[in-house]
Amino acid sequence: MMAILVAVGLGIAALAFVLYPLYHRPADAIKPADAVNLPADAIHRSLQDDALPEREMAARIALQEVELDYQLDNISEDDYQQLRDRYMRRALVALKSRYQHEQELDTLIEEQVRKLKEQAEKEQSDETTREEHT
Repeated sequence: MMAILVAVGLGIAALAFVLYPLYHRPADAIKPADAVNLPADAIHRSLQDDALPEREMAARIALQEVELDYQLDNISEDDYQQLRDRYMRRALVALKSRYQHEQELDTLIEEQVRKLKEQAEKEQSDETTREEHT
């Protein structure tokens, strides 16, 4: 009788361990289906700051799923190549968008630094001019 209770307890614990991730996902977790359903025009739109990592992650998840499906023989080699190429392009577009966004930010930062230096130089020259007149 005691052995049955222990076996049932272990079975329930194992079931809880397996099902826990399904019911306790973070609210902002990216679903693999999101990667599949991204419209092509959405990829080419200008991306917001917080959307960049999400798009990269969605493309990576989709690539991993396609690879797993192929390894498990769930999809044919032709389908695997087509899906892999599609998701690889999406990942590259996301990476390129992030790189371009970072370049734009770098340009803005350099512009602000240049303006601050010019302002500091102007203030210094104004101060020097005032000292000479006194």
